[in-house]
Amino acid sequence: MYRVVTASLVTLSCVTSFNTYSNEYVLSKVAEPITQSVKLNLDPQKDNFSGSTSIELIVKEPTQQLQLNGLAYTASNILLAGAKDCQMAATMQDTGVVLFDCKHVIEPGKYHLSMDFTAPYNRQSVGLYKTIDGGHPYLFTQFEMSDARRAFPSFDEPGYKIPYQVTITAPSTEKVYSNTPELSVKEENGLTTHVFKQTKPLSSYLVAFAIGQFEEIEVKGMKVPGRVITTKGKIELAQYAAKKMPEVLSALEDYFGVDYPYEKLDTVAVPEFPFGAMENAGLVTYREDILLIDEKNASQNSKERAVSIIAHELAHQWYGNLVTMQWWNDLWLNEAFASWMAAKITHQIHPEFESDLSLSKNYVMAMDARVSTKPIRKPIKTEADIMDGLGLAYSKGEAVLDMVENYIGEQEFKAGIRQYIKDHAFENTQADDLWNALSKSSGKDVGAVLGTFIEQSSYPLIKVDLKDNKLTLTQSRFVTAGTEAKDQTWTVPVSIKFGKGDKVEHKTVLLTKESQTVALAFAPDWIYPDSDAMGYYRWLLEEAQMQSLLANAKTQLTPRERKALISSADALLDAGFVSGGELLNILGEFIDDQHPEIVSTALGYLQSQKRTFIDESNKAQWANFISQRASSAIEKYGVEAKANEKTAISKLRPTLINLLAFEAKDKDIIATATKQAKAYIAGNNKVDPYLIGTYLTVAVFYGDEQLLNLVKSEFEKTKDPQKRTRLMSALGYAPTEKLQDDMLAYSLTDKINAPDLRYVLSGQSYTEARRLRFRNWVYANYSTIKQKLPPFAVANIPYYTGSGCELSSLETTDKFFAPKLKANPEFKRTLAKLDESVRNCVSLKQREQASVATYLKQF
Repeated sequence: MYRVVTASLVTLSCVTSFNTYSNEYVLSKVAEPITQSVKLNLDPQKDNFSGSTSIELIVKEPTQQLQLNGLAYTASNILLAGAKDCQMAATMQDTGVVLFDCKHVIEPGKYHLSMDFTAPYNRQSVGLYKTIDGGHPYLFTQFEMSDARRAFPSFDEPGYKIPYQVTITAPSTEKVYSNTPELSVKEENGLTTHVFKQTKPLSSYLVAFAIGQFEEIEVKGMKVPGRVITTKGKIELAQYAAKKMPEVLSALEDYFGVDYPYEKLDTVAVPEFPFGAMENAGLVTYREDILLIDEKNASQNSKERAVSIIAHELAHQWYGNLVTMQWWNDLWLNEAFASWMAAKITHQIHPEFESDLSLSKNYVMAMDARVSTKPIRKPIKTEADIMDGLGLAYSKGEAVLDMVENYIGEQEFKAGIRQYIKDHAFENTQADDLWNALSKSSGKDVGAVLGTFIEQSSYPLIKVDLKDNKLTLTQSRFVTAGTEAKDQTWTVPVSIKFGKGDKVEHKTVLLTKESQTVALAFAPDWIYPDSDAMGYYRWLLEEAQMQSLLANAKTQLTPRERKALISSADALLDAGFVSGGELLNILGEFIDDQHPEIVSTALGYLQSQKRTFIDESNKAQWANFISQRASSAIEKYGVEAKANEKTAISKLRPTLINLLAFEAKDKDIIATATKQAKAYIAGNNKVDPYLIGTYLTVAVFYGDEQLLNLVKSEFEKTKDPQKRTRLMSALGYAPTEKLQDDMLAYSLTDKINAPDLRYVLSGQSYTEARRLRFRNWVYANYSTIKQKLPPFAVANIPYYTGSGCELSSLETTDKFFAPKLKANPEFKRTLAKLDESVRNCVSLKQREQASVATYLKQF
């Protein structure tokens, strides 16, 4: 699944189960399934469906009760057939566990459990759900994490990996797809029954089907048959995906040394989807705005995103599907590995994308440093436990895998992965199984490294002391200034880059204790403690060494290393090792970097600091400071694309336009944005694809009701998924009080589907007045918002009201959500994270406001 992150082999005892089975959310182990058949009667025109299921299972000990998973269905005609038949009674619990009781003792042995059931189609984009697109109803599935139980009775845990046989009866007007090829098709009285071939062993969350009036094109060039499938009127946008699928699949087959393990590879573009994509075996689903691209007019950003997410989902076919985690506590590894593999494959087949400059660690290290953050491998009971910190799991896990591969060697890492896949095909595993394989292939204790990063939160701060050629590395837990946290140590590979004159060398030190001293080949003039930006740690140099590094950064460090340096400098402000003024000076120096991506990064961090420190006393100074710093880039690159310019410049320009429009309020830029936005709405596809999202936002914010209505009308009509998403995001910037209120009300209508609500809400906090109105609206409409959102997203609602740098907003949020903790215990985690985040921000502002003010006086 793609989201918009173990124990040691030798040095740690393996605490793998985390008591996973001793809670009310987990099925008892008295029985286990062997195979399951599911028959469904599905009509997209209706609001409910019916079906039956038959499960071959083994009862392992005497019992009067079996447990399966279930939500929202009603079961009938429940028969357990075997040595002694039993008509069973079902009790559905709030935990998602259904109790099937028998009046007599069920002795150990093989049995056949069958039942009929009925259920409503879900309308919040989970389970078996219904959506309307272009006036036509469609049915899709999204079963990960724990929502197969909404579609049919099942052993809905990843450790139960069995063959499924799916049969679907639907109106003959509808096309029907599932994980496997069809065995037979029979039409009778306007209904068609599609019998699908039995799957290879799968966990329930990987079962999938889609029903509706679809269009499709063949994917050529793969070893198995495949199609790209879209809703009506969009198939012409599927060509790019159909072209890229074979390239990505071939690269993955080469890496794993094993052919794609399933009989077909169908790809479905879904108009309503809660995540980015889902790796269902043989029937992979994607948000349609990711997969469907107008290749001729698309930006490289759109193409890179499509290739990367295709690579992520196809990597799962081996790591996740063929070899599956035993329990959800290792979901982090499923997703981290797929993200890591996607980055590798994307860069391999499209080096021009420069995807190696996207550093996953930069997105999550601030979050990971908080004391409220949990390890990415942790006990799991509920879906809320799974979702808590899932984004961290993707990105931290990917970064840690990068670090480990760099430590043990690329070929050794690949050899370990290949052996792991070979040894555990169609089985369930735990993280330690992979660490064993990597340790065996490399001869290094991989578990010793990974255990310390995965089973504890945060990461080390590496303090670097250089005396001649003697290098002393000292580690401690990275924390924000003023925060108390328990002492921790890591086993961490520290990669050093150092130089003198034209001589540059690299050295990796495995730091296994609090402090170690090593000798370098020579006494360097400068040292960079994160060679190739592969380390998941922060670092601290003495002031003289830091100045020497900054003096050499633009000539001696790669763009990837310079990007990581900027992020590390920003983190040192949080930790209290640099002042606000010092950081602004460092960031300002990188705005004239020779690589546009670094310019964009520096500007982004400046904007972030502005949001923390701006107030009525310094608004003008901030505007002058950022405008002056950005002026060199604006003069160098211009506000309009030039013929044959580098793609990196095109990617930077939206940042510059955004600054000119929202910081400088440049009338010419606003007029251009309005003109281009209207042309795009009218159907002109020649508008700069890198700028159109920014143009729409600027035009709406500075526009009027007539323009907003144009945006809304085209949003409702367009069949171009990327255009729809751009327009939808722009709706969040309605300029006046009345128009903002109108758009917020519109967001709760059926014109905005459940997963897309976040797009309209994302722009509501721009300007203080709009943010206040938005927060009041959330409070007033809480019940409706909660009912509309996908269930897993409900935990995020407090972020809408409490995020920022204001204790008053935090206190109001706490007061509002405290009475709701019993019904929604997941809010407790959100509120704890909010509390720490806001208080850290307030503390930072109080500590550094004077330093920032002094620095800004020169502008």
